[in-house]
Amino acid sequence: MSVLVAAAACATRPTTASSATGGIEVRLVDLSLDDHAVARAESSLTPAEVARARRGAPAVRRRRVLLRAALRSALGAELGMDPARVPIDTSPAGRPFVRSTVVGTVVDVSCSASGVLGVVAVGRACRIGIDVETVAPWSTEVLDEAWLSDGERLALTRLPAADRAVAATRSWTQKEAVLKAAGTGLLADPAVTITSIGQKDGVVVGWEMHDVPVPDGWVASLAVASEKEMPS
Repeated sequence: MSVLVAAAACATRPTTASSATGGIEVRLVDLSLDDHAVARAESSLTPAEVARARRGAPAVRRRRVLLRAALRSALGAELGMDPARVPIDTSPAGRPFVRSTVVGTVVDVSCSASGVLGVVAVGRACRIGIDVETVAPWSTEVLDEAWLSDGERLALTRLPAADRAVAATRSWTQKEAVLKAAGTGLLADPAVTITSIGQKDGVVVGWEMHDVPVPDGWVASLAVASEKEMPS
């Protein structure tokens, strides 16, 4: 598999990683664009998507519009379709998906946002999940949070103090990426998804894990499995 990372709505900045499945494109999305960019982005959304975005506060509306438009743009490029016509549905757990019976091919999608940075991933012949988070300053209170397993807590305490904030954030993004790929989201207990603290890449509960290059101050992770090798 190749993972192509590019900056959407700006210049492209490609980089690659290797794996065992088909190709995946990840787009980084600038969610701080001005009102004119938001208005242009709305033109590719459905009336229901625009209505949902406008129900939020201005910052929420901006994030929802720009992230959804980037998702549609990535899918349109992958499928050779007008982005506005891509048939996107949402699962009960909130996972976006493309109706393959309509487009005649199997693609998978995932997206996430934190602050002014969004990420959108599109993969063919594989199942994917992606998550991005802002790195918060380290606090020992993190060790009391229920999303960590006992082993992960111990591993965090064994790291140098300067490395713990990024390591904890990366663990969370890996858990979220896996749960998104599995289709459950946070309806499942994240503490059961055990990560290797301090490791960027590897395997997490059967899902192949990739670190996604993002600007300083954020961490992003991508979970991948081929359709035939999806963990049960």
